[in-house]
Amino acid sequence: MTLAGCYRQPPISDEGIAAATEPAFAPYAGPVSDLPAGGRCSLDAVDGKPAQQARVRPRAWVTFGGWMADAADAVPDGATLVLNAAAASYAVPIVAGGERPDVAQAFGKPALLRSGYNQRAWLPAIQPGSYRVFLVYGRDNAASACAMGTLVAGAP
Repeated sequence: MTLAGCYRQPPISDEGIAAATEPAFAPYAGPVSDLPAGGRCSLDAVDGKPAQQARVRPRAWVTFGGWMADAADAVPDGATLVLNAAAASYAVPIVAGGERPDVAQAFGKPALLRSGYNQRAWLPAIQPGSYRVFLVYGRDNAASACAMGTLVAGAP
């Protein structure tokens, strides 16, 4: 006996899916602007568009693409991507591993070959406005931040 509709997915809130399957931005309480500058990084694209033209929509999936290197010009085990504004900040863990031969060649550092990242994350209902974007390396007293420009959140 076969039931009609067994192959359809049940309606599930995007909010719940994000928490169960992929990283989601969460409130961030760290003092990003007080951290010492450290490492090298770039946010090249947001949702496949040049980062300089990017605008993100809250309550949606967002993909960030770029590369990262810590202060020792090595690919870090991980970092935290932070959206920082005066009213609130949000963060998501991020890891590298994508091939970036352009980065390795530009800096003459073969160790940076796998410095690329493409991180998809759920962006919750954050406040509209302009956010400074940072990668934070390390923790506590050893933490440093690499600034990557600004990003606008809100409806187009």
